[in-house]
Amino acid sequence: MKFPLLFKSLRDVKLFALIFIGTTNAIACGPDFPNCYLATSEADLLAAPEGFFAIEIERLAPTTAKRGPIPDESSADARESDELYAALIHRGESEPFAKKIARSYQAYRAAQRAGVKAQAAMETRQFPDGLPLEFAHYLAGTQAWYENNVEAARKEWSAILALPEEARHYRSTWAAYMLGRSGVDDCTHEEAQRWFGRTRELAKNGFADSTNLVGASFGTEAQWALARHDYAHAINLYLDQYATGDESAYASLRMAAAAAAGSGDCEKSAVAGDPRARAVLTAWFLARFSSGNEAESDPRLLCAWTAALVAAKVSDVDQADRLAWLAYEAGDFELAKIWARLAKDSSAETHWIRAKLALHDNRLCDGARELGVAAVSADLAPIYRSTVLGELGRVQLALDHREGALSAWLEGAHWEDAAYVAERLLTIDELKLFLANYQSAGLKTYEPDPGEAVTPETFASGQSARADLWDESGSSLRVKLAGLLARRLVRAGRIPEADVYLPEKEKALLALYAKDVRGGFNSMLRAKKRAAAFWRAAQLVRAEGMAFMGTELSPDFGIWDGEFAYDEIEDRLKGCDSPFSATKEERERLSSMPIPAKRFSYRYRAADLAWWAAALLPNEDDETATILNTAGGWLKARDPVEANRFYQALVIRCGRTSLGKAAAEQHWFPSGQ
Repeated sequence: MKFPLLFKSLRDVKLFALIFIGTTNAIACGPDFPNCYLATSEADLLAAPEGFFAIEIERLAPTTAKRGPIPDESSADARESDELYAALIHRGESEPFAKKIARSYQAYRAAQRAGVKAQAAMETRQFPDGLPLEFAHYLAGTQAWYENNVEAARKEWSAILALPEEARHYRSTWAAYMLGRSGVDDCTHEEAQRWFGRTRELAKNGFADSTNLVGASFGTEAQWALARHDYAHAINLYLDQYATGDESAYASLRMAAAAAAGSGDCEKSAVAGDPRARAVLTAWFLARFSSGNEAESDPRLLCAWTAALVAAKVSDVDQADRLAWLAYEAGDFELAKIWARLAKDSSAETHWIRAKLALHDNRLCDGARELGVAAVSADLAPIYRSTVLGELGRVQLALDHREGALSAWLEGAHWEDAAYVAERLLTIDELKLFLANYQSAGLKTYEPDPGEAVTPETFASGQSARADLWDESGSSLRVKLAGLLARRLVRAGRIPEADVYLPEKEKALLALYAKDVRGGFNSMLRAKKRAAAFWRAAQLVRAEGMAFMGTELSPDFGIWDGEFAYDEIEDRLKGCDSPFSATKEERERLSSMPIPAKRFSYRYRAADLAWWAAALLPNEDDETATILNTAGGWLKARDPVEANRFYQALVIRCGRTSLGKAAAEQHWFPSGQ
């Protein structure tokens, strides 16, 4: 089978017209708000996926456990002490003796690390007695090392490797590593590399490597390669270092990739010809960094990289999904299609790029199908899945598949988008049916808070920074959806149905509200009791109405506890020339859905209840005046026109009360009352 080159000519790259077509892919929805897909523009939906360098590196060099970088001096001393203690116990020494020797050893090592010279060290710290030979030789070697007597140090470390294997379990890798490190100034790098290779061989054969000297050996060799501008070799070594669990290699890989991206044609050609290095540099171009480094956002670098791939005659089907992604990023959609056809179906990213290509051609059904396949792929990183589900929801909405959009947005924890469908597009009975049948697929998703750094740890965790939306079963989102349904039922006057959907606290509030409203309308009770019931209900709604009757989105914005008001729906309804714009059916549903018109709608309900309470009480009564003045105060700042009826009732019905007189004098509600 003959495979295509990545780019046939540089003119196919469409460099300045289409490179980084989606560099504004982040969808901002307000100060520190999570991403929202409701009003996403067509350009953003069609943009190339945003790659995360950390994800791609973990894919290329997976690690089962993160060991961290080389430990600092204090933790290294502690590890050495622990190993010495274990060796002494294995030799048959008593615990008190082993602890004493270990403490003495640790104190001596601390003095060495502090830079104490040999004579001063001997005066303040006695060389520990009773050490196993491997520890004694290593300690003597380090002492010579601190004295700058490299020859003596190497002699001591070589003596460790001459011991029988059973007598050098803990310091064999240390000795080999230091022989490589100490020999750099006096011998060739090739000889040092042989010692580093011996270090890795010893660790592989079971000798202790508690400080990850294997990772350090790869890192040191990578630095040498980087200094020689041998970027392909350096990247490979940093990948090997990363695979040992040394997290510091991630930053080194990013630095090496940036250097390779800006290097000359010869160096880039070498990287293009090396599969692992090529994959790393491709991942670097797919990622969108926000470090402010101009080199990381220079589109000319991508042109040069594609030219290097052309020259290298790349035909790597194993990386076809990423090459399709790179071609799409560069705007060469026809070439992206070729690579997407060759890419493995088992790759989630294959389906993601195929979806993007389908959407680019206005094949929305095909795009939705491919996004659905990508979303459930087991190997898709959680942070990618969150974006895929967000895009899937938007495409489903464009197809008028409202329940499908709601499901996708719930699975991706895109609550603002999900709430839009649940509150504005589905009828109450449709939402009840959906909630009764909805079962979360339990997909791991992750979307960082705005500004949060994405590291190999955070993206792999599948744990959202928005913890209030998450638990393993998805029940938190179910509770939110049920609460939204309950508040819709309350606003519709279907209070008995709402009770089963509320948490205990809100359920208790609703019970009090319903009881007092029934009491207020109970004509069998005396007027004063009815008024008291209405007034209790009014005060409860004013204080807690958001919890059991407020809207999740506009106009009350319970999603943000009413503290912010930004309506994505307004932006969504502005455009109508895109396949992803609001459809005719969506617009019809929006216009027919009963939604309160005014901000903090529950306050108007509270005001009505107060009005009814005052209507049951006599004129020129202090209690009547207090209710009218208080309820008018709930509205006077935001809606003085609506508050005016309370002011007029106060001065007309209760003009001889102190509140009525003060209102008449000030021509408005008394200040400070």
